[in-house]
Amino acid sequence: MKKSRKIFEYKHIFGWLLIWFLIYKFINKSDLIVAIQHVLPTRESGLLMGMVWGEKNGLSKGLYELLINTGLIHIVVVSGANLMIVARSLVETLAKYVGRKSAIIGGGGIVLFYVNLVGWQIPVVRALLFLGIYYLAQILGRRFRADRALFLVVIIMLLADFKVIYDVSFWLSMAAFGAILLCRGEGVIKTTLWVSFFVLHILSINFGTITLITPITNLAVLFLVETISIVGFVGSLVSLGCGFLGKVILSVSYPMLRYLIEVIEFAGKWRAGVLNFRFNWGMLLGWYLLLGGYWYEKKKI
Repeated sequence: MKKSRKIFEYKHIFGWLLIWFLIYKFINKSDLIVAIQHVLPTRESGLLMGMVWGEKNGLSKGLYELLINTGLIHIVVVSGANLMIVARSLVETLAKYVGRKSAIIGGGGIVLFYVNLVGWQIPVVRALLFLGIYYLAQILGRRFRADRALFLVVIIMLLADFKVIYDVSFWLSMAAFGAILLCRGEGVIKTTLWVSFFVLHILSINFGTITLITPITNLAVLFLVETISIVGFVGSLVSLGCGFLGKVILSVSYPMLRYLIEVIEFAGKWRAGVLNFRFNWGMLLGWYLLLGGYWYEKKKI
């Protein structure tokens, strides 16, 4: 019985190795981008390429500036959130057919391929490490603590390259993720608002501006980001093997992308929402002490 189980496990491992080899051998980023460009109009395809594959060359200068003015530039950068959406969707779907452990092992290899395609950026590395700890705990049957996992991720990243401490994307990624952990179970609206409060001051220090409409614009579009990311990821991959089916899947994203562009253009023209103001480090520290005090008192209630 044990021998047959081991043979079965080896077959699973061999199968995943074969899949990983085929993916790495025959799929490249340019083919995935071309698949999107052939289905969607220029602006919509540019937006989708940025959201799914981190490719910003398809965005016009005007649309890119509007994304900055509305505080939505993060949606066209493959962030840790995008990676976690793709990875968790992939693992959870595979788990229904091949079991959780096999899905984690197989999905992990595909996720590494995805990270290699979009680039080893700081937010992506942070999410990859966090997901690795999360799924390793499941394989080992251990209890997962998100706060401890985040602390361990920070330590690993600093030990790997201490210079990340000078990178704004490192602080933005950690601040946003910390806000999400604090707001677990609080709902989408409250979480979105608190993420904005956590990152607004870091953006102000580095770019000298505060976008007051960021919470509003994020609330208006973030509910679609997960769906668009999954549709774009699946559609562009499927199109390599079955062009017609891939086109059908990618076409589903068009009305959602059209909505995003309408929101970006409408909100981006409201210049009164952008203030030229730069926080200093003392103000930043004071702000986070206030936020920390609020959550500490709330936890005591």
